[in-house]
Amino acid sequence: MRKIFKYTLIVTSLAYVIAACDKVDNLHYYGKGNAVTLSASTTILTPKVIDSSTALLTLNWTFPNYATDSSNMKYIVEIDSTGRNFSKEVTKTVTKSLNTTYTGRDLNTILLNYGYAVGVPVKLDVRVTSSYLNNNEKYVSNVIQISVTPYSDPSNLSTE
Repeated sequence: MRKIFKYTLIVTSLAYVIAACDKVDNLHYYGKGNAVTLSASTTILTPKVIDSSTALLTLNWTFPNYATDSSNMKYIVEIDSTGRNFSKEVTKTVTKSLNTTYTGRDLNTILLNYGYAVGVPVKLDVRVTSSYLNNNEKYVSNVIQISVTPYSDPSNLSTE
């Protein structure tokens, strides 16, 4: 009698455990995005002191087609001297927008902090890395080259 009760208890417990398992339906599959295509309003810039607060460079990029709302996407604009392969890039993070602008002072500050001579044109590489806000699904855009001539503005120098 005791053995029958023991086997009945085991079988009943096993039946409860199996019945308690709930198979989840297939999860939705969200496709991957694409790398954005970057374009610039101009590729040759010669800013002057008077242009310090004027937006001289506008960078635009295409929508990356991530499977989420655009408020959950992040874009990192990277600028570095040509030939460095973005090893010492200056970055700017943009969310909820497919473009950004740089003033004359912004560009001049980048160049003077790199140590370039005033009045001598410098070639810069620019690219955009797109991703979700949590940095998943990173894609790097095409690289565009712009030429910028720094002007004298010692108030922008800083040590990093």
